[in-house]
Amino acid sequence: MNHHRSEKFRSKKEIRETVWEYRERNNLVSFPRPCFGKIPNFIGSDIAVQRLKNLKEWKEAKFIFSAPDSVLQYARFEAIKEGKDLLVVAPRLTGFYLLKDIPKEKAFRASSIKGFSEFGKLVEIDSSLPKLDLYLTGAVACDLEGNRIGKGTGFGDREDEILSKAGLIDEKTPRVAIVHEAQIFKDFSYLMDKWDRKISIIITPEKVYKV
Repeated sequence: MNHHRSEKFRSKKEIRETVWEYRERNNLVSFPRPCFGKIPNFIGSDIAVQRLKNLKEWKEAKFIFSAPDSVLQYARFEAIKEGKDLLVVAPRLTGFYLLKDIPKEKAFRASSIKGFSEFGKLVEIDSSLPKLDLYLTGAVACDLEGNRIGKGTGFGDREDEILSKAGLIDEKTPRVAIVHEAQIFKDFSYLMDKWDRKISIIITPEKVYKV
């Protein structure tokens, strides 16, 4: 896959299949495998998180949202270790959990999907919660215009919509995607729908892109 591919694709589905096939064929995926139908995880996501931790947006954030993607586990782990409050959502939108005041020695377990319900408090999403300072998501593909393609289930957009309606995020909230360089394209705006949510920062092990 050429760096930041610029050719035209016929659909989001074609981009997804291109990314999944390339990542698997070139062994650029870590657990869970195979990555088809999933938000891909990759070796080096912890390096990307170190870049995230250097950002002003991270350092100033006290309350962070994370999607349940495996690629975000290191980010969740670091947030818990640093004493930041973390709002997470279980897969398929089966519940939102607040992870707060978790002992550091429990941080890695708490940052896993199984740890959400074990260490977190099930919460209703409404205006009684503080406003979020940072929004973390995975992706199947991103472009340099801030467009994001998920795995096709629509859960990512629905998570964003729920948090927006409750007033916990708005257009100024930094939305960060952690991906591999092979998941970044130049521009697939022509495939996006008006309701698709954009991201503002893309982080890879090699670089931070502010879009």
